[in-house]
Amino acid sequence: MKWINLMFACILATASCTGTTVNNNAAQQPQEQNTASNQNKLTEQYISQRLTDIFNEALNEDDHDLLALDRKFMSLEYNRLQDSAMQIAERIDDIVIDSDHWIQGQDWTYATMRIVSIEDITATTALARINIIPHIPGSDNVITLLILPLVFERGDWYIDNMQQYYEGELLDEKAWYKKYVDSDGKMDNN
Repeated sequence: MKWINLMFACILATASCTGTTVNNNAAQQPQEQNTASNQNKLTEQYISQRLTDIFNEALNEDDHDLLALDRKFMSLEYNRLQDSAMQIAERIDDIVIDSDHWIQGQDWTYATMRIVSIEDITATTALARINIIPHIPGSDNVITLLILPLVFERGDWYIDNMQQYYEGELLDEKAWYKKYVDSDGKMDNN
């Protein structure tokens, strides 16, 4: 009987060790595939397609919802700052968002996007420059150059900020939200 118990214990131990080895290999395969998949996303071509997909959706009038688009395509940190600013604004009866950064205007303009450059690609960040063309009938259709710091999180690229130069000054949305939150909505306009 002791021999049967010993043999049974050896079989269980062997099965357990074999199972552990198989499980470790199985656990490593998705991680290796995930790493390879993420490596493919660290290319200018992939980032360009990602931005094209984002702006194709963002510039679609039927589905255009500023805050839903921000939740879907902006970074976690950007959305955290925006949410904090909006909570303060609601509390003090203020307006935080007075224009639509996706179309670069206050009214719908059937805007289009053109990628200017994608550079400084690392495993977690990249920098894109794009043009937004508003297509307003009867106007000069001023082109806006947006600077988009990107972050790689949640398995893909997200826009971490929207920046642009206006009359020689860098307008930085995240910095503005941070200043608004830090001042509890008491912004000095000077």
